[in-house]
Amino acid sequence: MKRLFLILLILIGITTPTFATDSSTLAHSETDRHKITLEEAINMALEGNIELQKQRKNLGISQYGVKKAAAFKNPQFQSNLLMGPIARGNSSQVGLMLPIEITKRGERKKAAIADLNYTENKIKDYEFKLKLNVRTSYFNLLVAKSELKILQERKELLEDLLDITKSRSKSEKNYEIDVLQADMRLKKLLVQINRAQAEIRSAQYNFNKVLNLENNPTLYDTKEDSIFGQEFFTQLELPNYDELEKIAFQNRYDIKMAEFQIIKSQKNLSVITKQRIPDLYLSGGYAFAHDGTSGAYVGAGVDIPALYRYTPEIKSAQLECEKAQLEYNSIINVTKNVIHTNHDKFIIAQENVEHYKDILDESAKILNLSKQRYKKGDTSLTNLIVVMHSHQELLNEFLDAMKTYYNAYIALLQELGMDNLTIDIDL
Repeated sequence: MKRLFLILLILIGITTPTFATDSSTLAHSETDRHKITLEEAINMALEGNIELQKQRKNLGISQYGVKKAAAFKNPQFQSNLLMGPIARGNSSQVGLMLPIEITKRGERKKAAIADLNYTENKIKDYEFKLKLNVRTSYFNLLVAKSELKILQERKELLEDLLDITKSRSKSEKNYEIDVLQADMRLKKLLVQINRAQAEIRSAQYNFNKVLNLENNPTLYDTKEDSIFGQEFFTQLELPNYDELEKIAFQNRYDIKMAEFQIIKSQKNLSVITKQRIPDLYLSGGYAFAHDGTSGAYVGAGVDIPALYRYTPEIKSAQLECEKAQLEYNSIINVTKNVIHTNHDKFIIAQENVEHYKDILDESAKILNLSKQRYKKGDTSLTNLIVVMHSHQELLNEFLDAMKTYYNAYIALLQELGMDNLTIDIDL
């Protein structure tokens, strides 16, 4: 019985599948990615973004709103058919009555046109913000890939360091400790590399989420492998504050939206105020009596707003006008202040990136010299590790400076209402 039980356990162990996590279990493999440029990403988003397509439907709704506002009231069919003895001395009537609005239709159409203009600028504003979101997610993915590249370069250094340490004489006093220390740091770095790869995958999914393309299984990736070597260091000659304000007031879609909101509220107030003007009713048709007498009839009427003067609606519409004006004033005031702030942040961040660029060149030279000295036995492993750690810290600080610089760039673009300041900067 025991032998039979052992045989069953062995068979279960042989036939039970072993599960392991590898790249094939991920939703997208490394070969399933399609690299695109930033320009391609923006064009794809403008063409296929689901939320943008939904926003564009509002344009058709507003266009039909103009037609609805310009519509005439339908005529009414009227009849007055007499029956019984009373029909002998009176006529029956069949005809139409036409309601005629006085000075209301034109104002209502102007209000609908203002709403259409508001919708057009709202869609353009969404397209503009979508471009900035694509730029930002594209850049964040590049940053994640750059962080991995830093770790991979450090891995190569640590592998060289381990080889150099093992190649030295085993009779040296700290030989075994140096080998263990170098090997331990290399293994610890592998954990950081795995984390960085996970961050890249997260940034890739976020990039594709921003694109938001319908029924598209492709995982899109950046064309570039990192931000290193890219032309981010072009010195922009920004205009002065007055010119920046002028650019913002000309380009900002939210400012244009606020302007049309003022126009729309004013037209709505006009429409409601003119409800106090009486409307006319004209009628006419065919009249006939039972004795064979026939003829025509005409009539007219006036809708007099005497008992209800639309005062609450008028007061509410006046408050809407004041509210729209305050909203416009607030946007203008905030824009003036934020442009100054973002301009200064951008200049400072740009200068810091230039400084770090020079520092990194010097740090790379120091690291190379320290590595050569360690090969010759002129410096200790600890000193070389300190230099390596310092160089990596500088690379990470450079990435932080680049993120600050790019965020300041995007913030300035958003305040100016522009999706690019110059063709020299692609991101």
